[in-house]
Amino acid sequence: MAFSARSIPELTFISHTHDCSLYTPYYTAPDRFLQRSHLMPVTQPPEGLLNGSTWDQLSQNIWKKFFLNQQSEELYKKKMALWKFLYVQIKTCFPKYGLYLVGSTMNGFGSQFSDVDMCLIIRYSEVDQRNEAVSYLSSILKLLERCDLFEKLELIQAKVPLLKFRDSKQNIQVDLNCNNSVGIRNTHLLYCYGQMDWRVKPLVLVVKLWAQWHNINDAKNMTISSYSLSLMVIHFLQCGVTPKVLPCLHELYADKFNPEIDIGNIDIHEDIEPFISENKQTLGELLLLFYQYYATFDFLKYAISVRLASVIPVEECRHVRTVKNDPHQWKFLCIEEPFDLTNTARSVYDPDKFELIRNVIIRSGNALMKTKKLDSIFYLEAS
Repeated sequence: MAFSARSIPELTFISHTHDCSLYTPYYTAPDRFLQRSHLMPVTQPPEGLLNGSTWDQLSQNIWKKFFLNQQSEELYKKKMALWKFLYVQIKTCFPKYGLYLVGSTMNGFGSQFSDVDMCLIIRYSEVDQRNEAVSYLSSILKLLERCDLFEKLELIQAKVPLLKFRDSKQNIQVDLNCNNSVGIRNTHLLYCYGQMDWRVKPLVLVVKLWAQWHNINDAKNMTISSYSLSLMVIHFLQCGVTPKVLPCLHELYADKFNPEIDIGNIDIHEDIEPFISENKQTLGELLLLFYQYYATFDFLKYAISVRLASVIPVEECRHVRTVKNDPHQWKFLCIEEPFDLTNTARSVYDPDKFELIRNVIIRSGNALMKTKKLDSIFYLEAS
């Protein structure tokens, strides 16, 4: 059972400013990531960025946009300090609870505008999201209401309940879920893919910025989540070019990415040897090919699978028997979640929204092919 509000121990908040020096009598998970914070931002352009071709200017501009918009070390440290502050407060009241920081902050694809996604772990087995999760998150809500550092606290009772709040000091938005451990697994997976080849991070971030610009990067508005966009880029780099840029990590490291592995044994920032690809195409070429690949993709027939580095018939995905899979969630845009085998793009269930997304993809590819200028995919000509 979740602790009720009455059962929360009396607590004086340890600090009213969650700086990185917050004292704890024990080593916390955030401490390890703080020590490695200098490794998160990319600081130097790679040797292979330019090759003297007509793609150099576009590649240079893609790199520049990535470099200027990637999550800074300063912001990363602020998020680590916030994580540590919350970790200590929650552990003080609920010693058996765990708190993970997941999503783009940790997977290497974060920007200066990325919110914070956290996962409250109650136990390593499934939690009833409709009842238990709400109760556990209510306990955390009561706890955080005692602290004047947080504002706009709201418990969203959705299919996966969320506790939303804002750090009023740093102006950081936080979404906290309960026991949705697939987020820990896919954060680890994406972080590892980001280490495979230097081209992955700039391509993912520029595609995310492009989607945000065109208002097609919002699952709440029936468009594409950032996670789904990341999977689209990774799948393209596995399957949309020859030779491939990326391997299939589920094939190379089957034990490491086994969906049954205990999340307590997952090192989100695990060091993995880069993949030496025979593909030497530039960022500019790859971005154009990304749009061309999805402009002609048969979305109604096939789903995207990073897990298999292939496409899968949508009908096959509908009939996969897992706890969370629902045949009705496979509509227009189908992207297999690599661990629980659900559709990460189930938010795209409206035909008009789907056509909007396809239209923007097609027009962006045409504009880029015509101009070889990065601005052309942001400032599209009227169709």
